[in-house]
Amino acid sequence: MSRALPLSLLLAATALHSGCRHTQQPPPTPASVDAVAQGLFATLEDEGALASAYVLDATTGEPLYAHREHVRLLPASTMKVVSTASVLSALGPDFRFQTPVSMEGSLVEGLFLGDLVVEPSGDPSLGSWRFPETATACEQVADALHSRGVRQWKGQVRVRGAEDMDVGFGPGWAWDDAAYAYSAAPTAFVFRENVVDLALSRAEGSDCALPPTLQLTPTFATFTAVVRVEPNAERANLSCTRLRSGPGVRCVWRSAANQCPRAATVKLSVDDPQALFAACVEEALTKRGVPRLPFTLEAPGPLRPPTPEPLVTLVSPPLSELVKVTNKQSLNLYAERLGLRFARERGGLEGYTALSTALAQELTRRGIPARDLRPVDGSGLSRYNLATARGLARVIFTSLREPYGAALVDSLPIAGVDGTLATRPVTPLTAGRIRAKTGTLSGQKCFTGVVDRPGDAEHPRVVFALMLGNMDEGTTLPANEAFDRFAAALVELPLRAP
Repeated sequence: MSRALPLSLLLAATALHSGCRHTQQPPPTPASVDAVAQGLFATLEDEGALASAYVLDATTGEPLYAHREHVRLLPASTMKVVSTASVLSALGPDFRFQTPVSMEGSLVEGLFLGDLVVEPSGDPSLGSWRFPETATACEQVADALHSRGVRQWKGQVRVRGAEDMDVGFGPGWAWDDAAYAYSAAPTAFVFRENVVDLALSRAEGSDCALPPTLQLTPTFATFTAVVRVEPNAERANLSCTRLRSGPGVRCVWRSAANQCPRAATVKLSVDDPQALFAACVEEALTKRGVPRLPFTLEAPGPLRPPTPEPLVTLVSPPLSELVKVTNKQSLNLYAERLGLRFARERGGLEGYTALSTALAQELTRRGIPARDLRPVDGSGLSRYNLATARGLARVIFTSLREPYGAALVDSLPIAGVDGTLATRPVTPLTAGRIRAKTGTLSGQKCFTGVVDRPGDAEHPRVVFALMLGNMDEGTTLPANEAFDRFAAALVELPLRAP
């Protein structure tokens, strides 16, 4: 005969049975790229951001992962992959810009009466400090003139027709950026990357009401900088805007907590690279003992009409090296000049309309539809550019199938090693295996590149693009951290859970 259990024992047994059932958790989801990505993107999108990603096999083009891959966002500097891949396809990695310099005048008893005339080639590296062969451009001109027996000079340096070829600022560029080096106009003639360095300093204990000391580099530069000091600002910084009338900038130098600012530096864009080059050549000639004489000096004898005579040709590094600094250091001026050179190669004209048309035609050749990429400039500074993760990834994928593909991959920053990814954290497994071009605009962060997967015989290398929009400074998951975790997963984890 059965006996009923007391109510207290019955409740206890029920609770025990319920507790046992509660402890039987479902098995955890195995780690995979898919699982990691979905967790990252859910966190971002819960806070109002937009996340888009696309991964495909680097050899076959097989899609391996996609999340909102068709959403159009601002590509920012990942647009440089489009312009550099295009110019590599047109000119090849070994192409070099050549900038001829000629003498137009007469040489009489060691006195050259005439002009040094430059034919602009659009070389973005002319006079740049980044390459030994370009940093000495002025010295090369001075040595060539000296070797011709010139010991005095009366004339000027001219750049032929450069004003007629200048394209101005790109459409959709922000006026707030115009004073700074990263927004230097891609003029037809570029010298020293159209940049001067401004250093501000103040002696310890000096009166804050007195103007600071200004030092320009290079020292031969002529540049107007008007600086106002604000010692009681909320935070310390140095901000500059272009003067509305005439060349130069107006800067505000701020410091907090009632302190006078002591030192600051900033790279600024110049309006007249021709004048900068002329001053550089004159300085180099003076050091060679070839002074430029005043225009009032009379000629020592009858002169024949000026006849052009080749003097020297200034040659750039190979295109592969120019593309490498463009992408690793995210150099806007280089990207624009390379893009404009591509437009001239394809259609015979330079300009932003020609550039947009040429890039669109190149994307069509690669099988990338306009809905996936709408290029307006070459650098990504324009807020009119639009791209999808699918479009950006396919630019790299199609490049890998062409002869210049290795040069393009070699130009991408390596996580933890160089370029714009130099400070990103890596592990022993991910080190050297993540290469990506980065792009940043207000609220936007983009990455596109290649990842090597040492544990995956089926997909040993993949191409990817990650685009993040509507990002906020206070977001729980910063954009760079989202990239770090996504890229690491691409190296370390299976693409999908088994």
